[in-house]
Amino acid sequence: MTDSHDSPPDTPAASAAPAPAAAPDATPGGWREIYHGGSPEAEEAHFRDLADVVVAVQRTNKRKSGSQVSRRTFHAKIVVGVDNAELAFRTDLPSDLWAGDFTAGARLPAVVRLSNASGTVRPDGSPDLRGAALKLTLPGGGEHDLLMTSYPVSHARDATQFVEIARIGAGPKPLVLPRMLARLGPAETARVLRNLRQANRPSPGLALESYWSRGAVLWGATGPVRFRLSPLGPLDNPAPPPALPPDSPDALQADFAARLSDASVRFALHIQKYVSERLTPIEDGAVEWKESDSPWLAVATLTIPAQNTLDAKGRATRDRIDTLAFNPWHAPAEFRPLGNLNRARRTVYTASAREWHAR
Repeated sequence: MTDSHDSPPDTPAASAAPAPAAAPDATPGGWREIYHGGSPEAEEAHFRDLADVVVAVQRTNKRKSGSQVSRRTFHAKIVVGVDNAELAFRTDLPSDLWAGDFTAGARLPAVVRLSNASGTVRPDGSPDLRGAALKLTLPGGGEHDLLMTSYPVSHARDATQFVEIARIGAGPKPLVLPRMLARLGPAETARVLRNLRQANRPSPGLALESYWSRGAVLWGATGPVRFRLSPLGPLDNPAPPPALPPDSPDALQADFAARLSDASVRFALHIQKYVSERLTPIEDGAVEWKESDSPWLAVATLTIPAQNTLDAKGRATRDRIDTLAFNPWHAPAEFRPLGNLNRARRTVYTASAREWHAR
């Protein structure tokens, strides 16, 4: 979510945002959502302002990169795109983890987009977050998107802070630190920079990464959960012979293609249950849900079958998938995204998709 440094929009300081107000009633599970400005309507108006900032950032990224087209604000470079994957749920999935079409033995077709998180197209070896986006086809004909990135928590606590950091980052590099200190204060600036240093790193291969939802989503009667996609192990995703030098601009793409050339790539899908607002907060995206407080529970396996992703058909599939919009709000009501960051994504992602689809 971010903006142009030429004429910064008048966004509120992340540290000076109005205190959010609680939803009037907690749920039977003891959890609740808290709305910026005191109501869903006030929060939505604020999110529309943030969306304007994000679109401005897209335009800044376009200008800085010299590209003739707008791209996604984040995750601009697709590395892997396949449309014949499958998410298979455990046949012994406990009934208290069932929700909607996610039931024991369910097998759902999946489109998979793996990406580098930067808003500009950079070489694969660049330090960066990585992203995994799934688009599941439901038996009734609907879609269910699952979005994840390769670090357990967000660097931002909420949408206002996220957009403020992105706005600053889109400006001149020498001014990033002083502007962050002025807007966030020393303690938050140190926390954000520490998170970004740890999260943005070279990748050993996208088949070897784990990907976290970071924010919570509703999981039917189970209540709020976070989810994670992780490789099943080296025997499932073995290292291929080198296809391109590690410093190649497309080294991650070549690595994944080599793995898929004669074997499938498999990931496990796990969820964590909400415990309490203190241990597993819904509104603060920068707090990790510790495994010691809420164990990871295996629910399904994602299988990407062996195939050629670099021939004409594979590249055409990847290019088509790159035109698709992935949004956590593309989901049935029983899987509603939760928390300020996720609620903002409904408005902000729509505005961002409209901007880059205009290309």
